[in-house]
Amino acid sequence: MNLFHLLVFYSPRYKNSLNALLGALQKNPVWDRIQIHLCTRESELLRKVAEYQQCLVLVSIMTSDYEPSLTLLKKCKTLNPYVKICVGGPHISADTHAFEEWADWLVIGEAEDIIQEIVQECIDGISYSFPRIYRPSHRVNLNVYPPSPTKLGIYGLIEITRGCPFECQYCQTSSLFGKDVRHRHQEVIFEYCQEMKKKDLLDIRFITPNALGYGSPDGRIMNLDAVSQLLKGIKKIIGPKGRIFFGSFPSEIRPEWITLESIQLLRKFTDNETLVIGAQTGSNRMLSKLHRGHTREQVMKATELAIQHGFKVAVDYIFGLPNENELDQKETLNSIQQLITMGAVIHAHSFLPLPGTQFAEAVPGPITPVLRHFLGKMARDGSLFGQWQTQEKLAQIMTYTNTH
Repeated sequence: MNLFHLLVFYSPRYKNSLNALLGALQKNPVWDRIQIHLCTRESELLRKVAEYQQCLVLVSIMTSDYEPSLTLLKKCKTLNPYVKICVGGPHISADTHAFEEWADWLVIGEAEDIIQEIVQECIDGISYSFPRIYRPSHRVNLNVYPPSPTKLGIYGLIEITRGCPFECQYCQTSSLFGKDVRHRHQEVIFEYCQEMKKKDLLDIRFITPNALGYGSPDGRIMNLDAVSQLLKGIKKIIGPKGRIFFGSFPSEIRPEWITLESIQLLRKFTDNETLVIGAQTGSNRMLSKLHRGHTREQVMKATELAIQHGFKVAVDYIFGLPNENELDQKETLNSIQQLITMGAVIHAHSFLPLPGTQFAEAVPGPITPVLRHFLGKMARDGSLFGQWQTQEKLAQIMTYTNTH
């Protein structure tokens, strides 16, 4: 039987979302009719596109990679006019327009169910008028699919929760995955961890909008019993040599969920040295406008509790937020100085007007010379890290594109 070639642009930046799609594919009988090529470099992907006349290219696109991704698709179509291309990801889910000329399928939102239909259509040679835009009619059930394509020997991070009720104005999570939270059942997670142990893979990491939100009925009320059962169950499976990384990237923690009880639980079962806490700004006025759902004071309390219990703390902040005033920036700098005095470090970001968010058309606020000098000094002192300067340049490009 001739196998159909599925070429996946398996860049490290996208492998978590692509693992979810491939994990869904392996549950479908179509799996036995495809040969999957994981291309980690653009040159490798283009070589495969030229080699296999009948093939499907799978690409996920973030807004930060908008222009190089568009160039890549153009190269694919130029090399092989018969190639089929399916694109998805955060940028496509909010703005399909620029890619409609170069992609055959554009997937908006969650794609685990839809990708199976698309691959089947390619294998069967079904002819359509392209491009076709898919928008899921329902939310994906995380319990139906494994977190990653274990049949390929890939055991990645475990997505335990999807969706977020807060709808922060700068963030794509709620628009992509919905406001209702969905949790992967403990039994499914335990089964996956057992498979990892058989492969002697004993470091367990997670994907979630809020690590302590696991098991919450609405994403706003903590269900610490569910978190405790999850961590205890995993620890029992992986044994004393295994390690649990929980509350570290990419599964940060909302500050108001860090309590004495929850931090003691994390200290007992987790192995990560650092907890990542999302603050975003030190201005209570801006926190309210952003729909963050917590206060500056809760960030301080959470950081203090975590450090008291032996954790290092990295706190996320976004600079150049729209509609910030001088007082907002001053309060943010004061908050950051307090956190550094406590022993925390700052993970710095620049605001990006991401498609699909409430701030998609917003103009970034200025990063003043005083603020820029302050950030540079903190970086030199080892108190700040992050790609805020690169993001600032990207934000300028995105703003220019939005306004012209």
